[in-house]
Amino acid sequence: MAHIVFADRTGRYDGRDLERRPLGGTESSVIRCARELAKRGHKVEVYSNCDGPVLDQGVAWRPLTEGRPERCDLYIACHQPDLLGFVKRPGRRSLWVLWPVSQLRHYKKLWLSWWYRPIPVLTSLYQAQTYSGLLPKRDPHIVLPHGLPEDVRGSPPLKTAPAPTAIFVSNPQRNLRRLVEIWASSILPRVPEATFHVYGVNGLAPDEDAWAVWAGRMLPQGMSDEVKRSVRIFPPQSREQLVQAMRGARVLLYLGHKAEAFCIGVAEAQALGVPAVVAPVTVLPERVIDNVTGFVRGDETEFANAAVALLTDDQLWRHQHEAAIRHQQGISWSEHAGRLESLLLGDREMIYRSVVY
Repeated sequence: MAHIVFADRTGRYDGRDLERRPLGGTESSVIRCARELAKRGHKVEVYSNCDGPVLDQGVAWRPLTEGRPERCDLYIACHQPDLLGFVKRPGRRSLWVLWPVSQLRHYKKLWLSWWYRPIPVLTSLYQAQTYSGLLPKRDPHIVLPHGLPEDVRGSPPLKTAPAPTAIFVSNPQRNLRRLVEIWASSILPRVPEATFHVYGVNGLAPDEDAWAVWAGRMLPQGMSDEVKRSVRIFPPQSREQLVQAMRGARVLLYLGHKAEAFCIGVAEAQALGVPAVVAPVTVLPERVIDNVTGFVRGDETEFANAAVALLTDDQLWRHQHEAAIRHQQGISWSEHAGRLESLLLGDREMIYRSVVY
């Protein structure tokens, strides 16, 4: 049994929040990984911006402001280089790179990677391809994709095609406005019965109209009543409601964003069998098998054409739906923890000669 310590200051959370409220990809990934390592018999502690000490499913959660540990067998700093020194003398020190690697080369952070020389664990090939030459050399990189939770894995194919419903499951700041403009000009006129459901929304009061509050920012201005009726903005949903919404959608649409390092939303939708139309931005070409489980299209006209085809062609939808279920199940969080365990707690020479994907 090893003593493993995580540190993350992304948000204010502890392990219980996974079942209590919607979380971002970083927070949910830390919780799931920590739980699986605890199941494997390790002593696992997570230091976060939580309100106080909590024991959740075998994982001890502690505030970052609490006295930091002197030692552990493995210390994993979650992306922020200035957390690398949080544990003074760990047996091994790793940096779990959960965001784009470009942030690591900031002049105020770069020296920390050279000072501590952590073992970086990347989540995508895109991160490996964009890893800065200014950082300590790592060849080959450890690339370990996120696990996918069991509630999105192993679903059988649907017997009938869903209604023509497109879905968006990311932060609305990530190019939702341009996507709605494409929807209004090039998709809805050709599929007038279609609807576009937007999830991932935070910051709206229950009685607020998203079109009134977000017009000109996350939603375009000057849209017709017909477009507004077709674009349905949903308040934060429970995990069960979100999974059900994805499972019932006909296609996922996403233009991508520079902040994506893995894109859990697209990965989970694909595992559920939802074909996706995405732009060739950052990591998205890794999440969708072009022309098999969806389409990767950089041209906006071709993007709209692909969306219309999936919304209207039952045979095409069926082919890509079943292909996504066959090929896009990913790995479980249990397998992720097992790979992480063997990589970071195994033979030191193997750590520096391993690449995982």
